[in-house]
Formats: sequence, C-alpha cells, structure tokens
Amino acid sequence: MPPEPRCTKTPCPIFIIGSYRSATSVMTWALGQHPNIFPLEETHFVYKLAVDLDYLYEVGARQGHRSVIGMAQLTRRELRVHFGRACDDLIASSRSRIVRHARSGKFRDQHTENIALKVSEADPKRRWIDGTPENAHYVLSLWRMYPEAKFIHILRNPRQVASSLMHFSAAGASDYPEEEAYRIWSRMVRSCALAEEALGPGRILRIRYEDIVADPEATLRRCLEFAGEEFHPKCLLPLRERINSSRCADVGDDSIAANIDASDGWVREAFELYNRLLRGQHLSTGRLAAFRELKRRLREYQRGLRSDVNDQLFSQLRSTKVRLKLLEAPLKVRSWGPRDIVAGRPFNVQSNGMNALWVETSNAWWDTVIELGGVPLETSVSSRGEWVTALVPPGLTGRACRLELVLRSPETGEVAGPYICAPTPRRAVLRRLFHRAMDKLTRAVTTARGRTGANRGDWPP
Repeated sequence: MPPEPRCTKTPCPIFIIGSYRSATSVMTWALGQHPNIFPLEETHFVYKLAVDLDYLYEVGARQGHRSVIGMAQLTRRELRVHFGRACDDLIASSRSRIVRHARSGKFRDQHTENIALKVSEADPKRRWIDGTPENAHYVLSLWRMYPEAKFIHILRNPRQVASSLMHFSAAGASDYPEEEAYRIWSRMVRSCALAEEALGPGRILRIRYEDIVADPEATLRRCLEFAGEEFHPKCLLPLRERINSSRCADVGDDSIAANIDASDGWVREAFELYNRLLRGQHLSTGRLAAFRELKRRLREYQRGLRSDVNDQLFSQLRSTKVRLKLLEAPLKVRSWGPRDIVAGRPFNVQSNGMNALWVETSNAWWDTVIELGGVPLETSVSSRGEWVTALVPPGLTGRACRLELVLRSPETGEVAGPYICAPTPRRAVLRRLFHRAMDKLTRAVTTARGRTGANRGDWPP
C-alpha cells in the first residue's frame, strides 16, 4: 500500500521537471486525471515567486524594527511557506473557474475525452500538478516554498530532444539551431540531476522517457506511489494521445556509443552527462556539495534582481555603447542654417511661432543639444541622427552680435563647433539693400544711355 499523502495541512503539489520535449506536459495531464490531482497549464509565475521571495524578504526587512517583517520577527522560512499556502489557496479557489473556462467553446477542442481537467464533480482534486519545464532550474526555491512537494524528473535521450526542438515548427513554434537545442538539454538536465543529489530520492523521482513509452501503466504506478496516491486507470487516458507533436520520425543513431565522441562539443557534453546519469554517477562529491552548488546558482540569479546590480550593469552597458559609438560613428556636421538671420526679425518660423535652427549631421547621439551663445536650446534629434533642430527664443537674436553655435552630447562627451552665427543689424541690412538698389539703378541707366547714344549720336561721350 502506498503511504498516505501528507496533504491535510501543508500543501504538497507535484512538479514535473526535465528538459523541453521530454513528455513533461503529457505526464502532467496523465497524473492530473487522478481524482485527487488537479492538472495545471504551465504556470511560470510560481517558480518566479519562489525565487524572488528571498530578495523580497531582504527588501522588506531592510528597515529592521521599522518594517512589518522586522516587527513581526518573520523568518525567511515563514515568509516562503506563507506565500506557498497563498498560492495553493489561489489555485484551489480558481479550479472551478479554470474548468468552466476550459469547457467553453473557444477551448473545448483542446480537451478531448482522454484529457480532462476534472472527470467527475465528485473528484476532490486536493492537490495540483505543475509541468512548467523551467521549474527544472528552481527546484531548491520551490522546495523551500513547498517543503512537502514531490518532484518527478523525466530523462530523455539528448539527441531525441534536440531533434524535436530542431523541428519545433511542427508544433507551431520556432525551430531551434542544433547547438542551442543540445545546450538547453544539458543545462536543464544538469539542474535536475543536481537537485536529485541535493534533495535525495525521497523528494525527487527520476523516470525515463523510454519507460513511459514502453510500459506507461507501470511508470504511472511508480509515480503515483512516490506521490502517495493510489493508481487510477484514468491516468492512462492522455497517453493514448501522441506524446510529442514535434517528434521527428528519424533522429538517426541516438546511441551513447555513436555520439559521446562526436566532433561537436555540445553533442559530446550532452551525451557525457547522459551517460553518467544512466550509470548512476553523481555530478558532485556528495549531497552537501550538490546543495551548495544549487545555492550558488540561486544566489547568482538572485543577485541579478538587486536594483544596485542592475544599475551597475546598465551603466557598464551604456559606457560600452558610448565607446563603440565614438570609435565607429563620430559626430560630424555637414551644414547648418539659416545663416541670413536679421537681428530682431523672425526666421525659419515653425508652426508654434518660434524661430528654429537646423543642423545637418552624421551620427548625432540621441541626447545632442544645440547651444547658441552658450545657451542650451530645446533640441530634437531625428531617429537616424541626420538632423538636429532647435527652437530659438526671440531675445537671443534680438540684437546684432556674434554667437557661437555648438553641438554637444552630454553622454558621449562629443562637441562639434563652434560655428559663428552673427545676426545682422536691421540698419545694416537696410543700408545694404539701399546700396544694392542704387547699384542696380545705375547699371540700368548706364545701359540705357549707351543704347540711346548709339542710335542718336547726341549723347556726350
């Protein structure tokens, strides 16, 4: 007889872990046909919450006794377990809504007679099962949030997984390149194997994909006994469906002997790991070492959640982008205008009634500012950095003077200029216009005299 499930007070969900394309979904639905197990679509938020809780505890307790966590003297473990129960309550209270939504016309075709969220209204469905593949990386966090949880690791041949991922378009997704497909398998399976060593066989059960295909009933019995549930024949129904919709008919020779010495390093790495696991060899020197490695990986991930670390990384990235910009695309000024500005007179008037300067450039950075006479102007930069325009206050060109026009980027430190912008006095402009008019009149009179003298001969030389 299987042991009684310890689910009366503490939530004890079941997590299916393993690489993508390893039958994690179909096993979730198969075990989810059990009267006491509710199958969930991939959650994605549960593992994220489990991982983030340590950082949230740190933020919440930072003020000591001036914080809720400090005054309540909550421990990290208490916070994790509390949120685990909250998630469990959320899922339990949402079951009827999920079932009702799944039975609606829009999703009815996705749930066949072999796959159902709830077979009978009498089914208690006191616990739930989550087959989100990414859970493989966060077993430690999930176990901390659900101390009574059970994990089932499905191990599948790396060549079969890689081939399935490389033909993922058959399932409506995008095909993976070969190297990425193998490396994904290695990362996910390595995380699962470390979790097996750290938490032990009482917490994580490993089954092989080949066993699901060859003897599904025996495999399901083994999984349910591990989870503390009686076998139920309806759990076999989903396995009547095709296990992997993107499965390639011919993956070639997927034996260890044919692949462990492959020329591609990512294939060798995957099959070396696969071979070690099938031989029962550990990845670390012991349970404590595996646990420490899981904690190290978790801390590394959590470190990326810190705002100060993110700010530092963003600053480094921005600095690198600036250096590349200065090397590959320095700021250049091709032309600028208008240049015939009259002091106190409007020029290049915009729709808002303001005067405007324009500068034709190459590689102007997004924060480039036009300065006129040392005054930063309200500046706009085109998306490709080819044009820079600025609105000019009327008082700035109200009198005749020499103003330096400069382009400056605060972020890159680039400066272009100075160029001399000299509004012409209105009196000088009138004088120049007068002289131009007199010169034009004189030329006209001279031309007229010459023509008349040539015809009549009565004009003095």
